[in-house]
Amino acid sequence: MDFCIRTTTKNVSACRNLAVDLAHLPSYPPDMRPRRMLSVALYLARMKGWQELQDYVARAPKDRLEHFSPLARIKAKVTFIRTPEDDDFRVLEILSVPKL
Repeated sequence: MDFCIRTTTKNVSACRNLAVDLAHLPSYPPDMRPRRMLSVALYLARMKGWQELQDYVARAPKDRLEHFSPLARIKAKVTFIRTPEDDDFRVLEILSVPKL
């Protein structure tokens, strides 16, 4: 819903048939950046440390990877990319993975 409030094209499929009428929600002030939730998806990549990350994900108990936790903290060097439509980050290098 946050995307539907911020976007200039409210007629996209993600913003249709919502339980809340977006026309009655106030817009964010132009100089405000609302907090955003980042989700993480792993996809095939070739970077320094990638093999260690794949090994950890393969061996870690699955319930450990379902929630953010210090037990599953992975350190990485990233580039943060901010645009008016979305925030994103690109992983440049895996620095460390937890011990099992």
